[in-house]
Amino acid sequence: MIPTLLPYQARWVEDRSRLKVCEKGRRIGLSWAEAYDDVVHASAGRGDVYYQSYAHDMTKGFVDDCAFWAQSLQTAAAEVGETVLDIDGEQIPAYRLPLASGKEIFAVTSAPRAFRSKGRPGDRAVLDEAAFVDSLAECLKAALAFLTWGGSVRVISTHNGEGSQFNQLARAIEEGSRTGSLHTIRFMDAVLEGLYQRICRETGEVWTQAVQDAWVAEIYDTYGDGADEELDCIPSPLGGSWLSWELLRACEEDYPDPVEETGRTVRGDPAAYAGGPTYIGNDIGRRNDLWVAWVVEIVGDVAWTREIVELRNASFSDQDDELDRLVARYRPVRIAMDQTGMGEKPVEDAMLRYGEHRVEGVLLTLPRRLDVATALKERYQDRLWRAPRDKTVRQDLHSVRVEQGATGGPRLLVDEDQKESHADRFWAGALAAAAAANPAPKYEYRAAVPRQPAARRGRRGRRDDLGDDFRPRAGRFGEFVGRALFGKGGLP
Repeated sequence: MIPTLLPYQARWVEDRSRLKVCEKGRRIGLSWAEAYDDVVHASAGRGDVYYQSYAHDMTKGFVDDCAFWAQSLQTAAAEVGETVLDIDGEQIPAYRLPLASGKEIFAVTSAPRAFRSKGRPGDRAVLDEAAFVDSLAECLKAALAFLTWGGSVRVISTHNGEGSQFNQLARAIEEGSRTGSLHTIRFMDAVLEGLYQRICRETGEVWTQAVQDAWVAEIYDTYGDGADEELDCIPSPLGGSWLSWELLRACEEDYPDPVEETGRTVRGDPAAYAGGPTYIGNDIGRRNDLWVAWVVEIVGDVAWTREIVELRNASFSDQDDELDRLVARYRPVRIAMDQTGMGEKPVEDAMLRYGEHRVEGVLLTLPRRLDVATALKERYQDRLWRAPRDKTVRQDLHSVRVEQGATGGPRLLVDEDQKESHADRFWAGALAAAAAANPAPKYEYRAAVPRQPAARRGRRGRRDDLGDDFRPRAGRFGEFVGRALFGKGGLP
């Protein structure tokens, strides 16, 4: 049985505009509908389809949806496979779905150049969650070139700030300065047109209006202050979030409940520590900010959160004691500490206690902040980070936003309405990720091969070389040679 599309999905598919843009709420199933349309397009022999998203699991999910539709429509020629696209000499890995028509669907992750040299007559470019892909301006420039030879372009995304290239494209179409079609599908639009009823049908739950209302309320509560942008298609004036909700949720795991004490909160699961290499990121605060230490253990290539300690209005002595406990417990390879402002003395003291090669003081200047934040974002994008499924932690991590600076480069900001924390957990986690970017050195034992004693020559034990068994003769000359070879103490 071939599933039917919901009304808003059908309107999207039926729109045959060559350039279509959709600003949408989260998780409404539009990519699933796009997969259907792309399979129909390629199965009819109209052209190949090139799909791109910012996350690997999204890319894999899309091509799996295409495989489902191809099987339902009986148009597949083979199963999903992996291939490599040669783009201007660069090898880009991609998923590939061949269809009986001879056309194919290709799907890649965060490869700005993937659309280059593509776009034959009838081909289609699809940018999913476009506001979050790397180098969106370059991706759009290459994708829009598909229109030159009669191809088509589909750009789909939730918002990521007023200043994003995606929002500028949507507003240009809305204002009529660019030819194209704009669809706006808010989360509640999708609910009113049957989204939750479809979810109940797929999961076997019984739909009632009361159950749907409770589900909607829970969704809005989950997104909190970000609901306007994530669900209602209202871009944030502060710029896009550095870590999107989708990235954050993809790397969350269930952990024990936080342990709350007066002025101290411990999150994570210290008992799960398995003795692997660990790294600590430490954001230092005294009165207005939290003091946060974030401990991760590397298991395989994934950084698992073991403990997040938060201190409120704690003395520097108490902060030192807490860091001493963590160092004794986890024996970290490296500790990255915020050395900005009041961090100078805690960093110097930590270096004296643990060693200069173990402790790194990080001055969070604008360029360094971007480097540290990028280390955390790359971990999330590659799904190589695990954090507690905790609303407080999630909102703190989501509170850091990015906007274009005066010189055109990115600039990181923190939401002003963060009352409890000024993204202190974010910076502690980012410092831990930056510390883990340089893995622990590996040591191995190799037995030394004993040297053979040199042949004796002469009658007084003299040798032509200074072998391992050489011992200088007594006397002032012997004492001098002994000191030269073995140090001030002379003979060992």
